[in-house]
Amino acid sequence: MRERTVLEKMDTEHDCPDEGHAEKEDAATVPPPLTHLSTTTTALEEEEGGHDTHPRAYTLEDTDLNEKYVSSSSVLSDDSREQREAEGKQITRIIDIRLMPLFCVFYFMDHLDRANIGNVSLAGIQTDLNLTAKQLSAAISAFYITYIIFEVPSNIILKRTSAVMWLSVIMLIWGVMTLAMAFVRDFQSLFACRLLLGAAESGYIPGILYLMSKFYRPREFGLRIALFLCMSSVSGLVSGPIAYGTAYLEGQKGLHGWQYLFILEGVPTIVLSVVSYFFLFDDVSQVSWLTAHQKAVHKALTHATEVEAPITVHSFLRAVSDWKCGLFSSVYFLSAVNTVSFQVFTPTIIDGFGFSVLTSQLLSAPPHFMQLVAVITGGYIADRYANKRGVLIMAGFGTGALGYLLLIVLKDIWARYVALFIISGGMGLQMAANVGWAPINFPELEIRAIAVAFVVMMGSTGGIVASYLYPGTDKPQFCKSMHAQWR
Repeated sequence: MRERTVLEKMDTEHDCPDEGHAEKEDAATVPPPLTHLSTTTTALEEEEGGHDTHPRAYTLEDTDLNEKYVSSSSVLSDDSREQREAEGKQITRIIDIRLMPLFCVFYFMDHLDRANIGNVSLAGIQTDLNLTAKQLSAAISAFYITYIIFEVPSNIILKRTSAVMWLSVIMLIWGVMTLAMAFVRDFQSLFACRLLLGAAESGYIPGILYLMSKFYRPREFGLRIALFLCMSSVSGLVSGPIAYGTAYLEGQKGLHGWQYLFILEGVPTIVLSVVSYFFLFDDVSQVSWLTAHQKAVHKALTHATEVEAPITVHSFLRAVSDWKCGLFSSVYFLSAVNTVSFQVFTPTIIDGFGFSVLTSQLLSAPPHFMQLVAVITGGYIADRYANKRGVLIMAGFGTGALGYLLLIVLKDIWARYVALFIISGGMGLQMAANVGWAPINFPELEIRAIAVAFVVMMGSTGGIVASYLYPGTDKPQFCKSMHAQWR
């Protein structure tokens, strides 16, 4: 498969083979001058093959809007490529400061709230609620049932309404569900809360990926996706110590330690949902901290359309029938099986080595730090070396497979513990390239919104498979589970 993405072809400063080609693309990115407002001019006149496959229409019909962008349009026409690139980097840094800290903190809570079931299962919830091994696995997988079902509908709602409003509402709901799990009394109530938690979180990752694909160019995407995704590793890094600390609250105020864990992780999410509503934004054109000129530069460099097309049945069918959706979904599925099982069951795997429960909770943190480093490294490589995402994904999967093989054949507990670092390193290395591949391959926003959600939806079925990979009946070595993942 040609790995060069559609949006990378549209990126005017990316991989220009010669000066003439660069000038041609530079001219294509400039919004039309006011003297041609009577007609619609496409942002991309011809791609490399000489065909305009995805025209971008610039129509400025509002008089005030014309006057607002008049100076910036003329400046864009006269600026050198280097000047515009410097301006683009400055604008990107401003967006980074305003956006990336929020996305990282929100995704940190997203993963902390979904994966805490692994910590509470080790902390005694199974005993306190009288759960069988199958019931515990069902409660874990319940999250992914609704997570999968509601991903595409959630992104359609986001596209038709307001991304800020919708992302804030679903964050509020999943925070409430996390808090509610502290007070469940039986399998049925735990199962219901996990179903609602999955429904709420389902739209968050596709929604964030959709927004990021609007704000950043393809060559700026990989490292920022890596910084975003490494928050899942940070959540794994701190979840063990949090579980360790809440274990000492056992019996306080009549509550178990695992109940305090849900409370400590649910309340901050509820607070952050309010922060999300007031500080996120739907589009760069709406913000007050960029000048009109900066907005015009950003619009030209990201090939933003004047008016976004609505999602229709036709656009939905176009998106889900695209062969790229099937390919990206398959790769995402394989990644999800391994990453989800590792994040949820790391304390359980370490417990099978023969350590105590509290020691297992603490030892689950360092492998996640290794994953954090690998995710950032993979994101940097994806941005630094064009068209190497497929190679990066293969290298990550190969490294992870080696780690699982070592878990099977090694007997020394510390050697097996080191193998966990190899697994986390491999899975982290491919994560940014894997997750960020789909959003930059669909230039039309209405198609992209559906395609990204569809890929995440189909890929997330791997979470259901992962929920059943480490049954209690396979303790303590979990040889069957690790053999399945190695293969």
